[in-house]
Amino acid sequence: MVRRFLILVFILFTFSALSAQDKDARSPEAGQAYNEGNSLVKQKKYEQAIPKYLAAIKADANFPQANYMVAISYQKTKQYQKAIEYFKNAIKLDNKFEKAYIALGNLQMGLEEFSDAINSFNAVLSFNPQSAKANYGLGKIYKTKKDYKKAIKYLKAALEANPKYDRAWNILGLVYDEQKQYKKAAEAYSNAIKNTRSKALKASYSYRLGVAQINIKKYKEAEKNLLTALKLTRKGTIKAASNFYLGEVYKHLGQKQKAIRYYTQAAKNRTWQKAADYEIDLIKNPDKYAY
Repeated sequence: MVRRFLILVFILFTFSALSAQDKDARSPEAGQAYNEGNSLVKQKKYEQAIPKYLAAIKADANFPQANYMVAISYQKTKQYQKAIEYFKNAIKLDNKFEKAYIALGNLQMGLEEFSDAINSFNAVLSFNPQSAKANYGLGKIYKTKKDYKKAIKYLKAALEANPKYDRAWNILGLVYDEQKQYKKAAEAYSNAIKNTRSKALKASYSYRLGVAQINIKKYKEAEKNLLTALKLTRKGTIKAASNFYLGEVYKHLGQKQKAIRYYTQAAKNRTWQKAADYEIDLIKNPDKYAY
């Protein structure tokens, strides 16, 4: 009796294993084409990768990863509607394919198809409520729509799932900034800085932190962060903005010559020229503006 039971268990286990193998099995043609596509993507040869992935899909119609990768390749080559089509195909084949939902939502958000993007991110939350990326995506959308209450809710959910999510801290800082809650904005930007290794992002976050600190009159802290932004950034826009706000710092600290020096640097940028020239003239000719 025991022997018969063990044989039955073995048969059931073997059948289950074979069923799983059949489900995940790929034809040699599909696997080879898919791997060739991946190799081309690694070289950023997206145009050449597309026919490889399409060949993989033709050889195996039930291949969500190939649909996902061809969608990524279409997106990289700015063929956005085709990208959307294949992200959706990947999701039809695997209705819990989180990466595909997130990529689709991000693309829809970039195309300002906000209702569709919300649906894509909410679909993820229906089976993974703790998804940091889905919550972050929703937070970004609601910030854009100026629905700050919802933006904060979703961004905090993203940060609860991943406290080191620097981009979520940054967007949360922007949400607080737009509501003139500068102390909370400064705290969020500080956390963004702590959790990124990217010099470019650290420069951007340091600039935003410096401006928030000016708004709460922490001028010495603002000076430090704006100088950091100036040192780390390679972007002309951030350089000019950092120079302008360093001018603001030194103006408030009563260091007029230093303020003029940084305003002069800012004035070299067309965006900041008018504001910087005005501040320089205000320092040099105060009587002109006395009423």
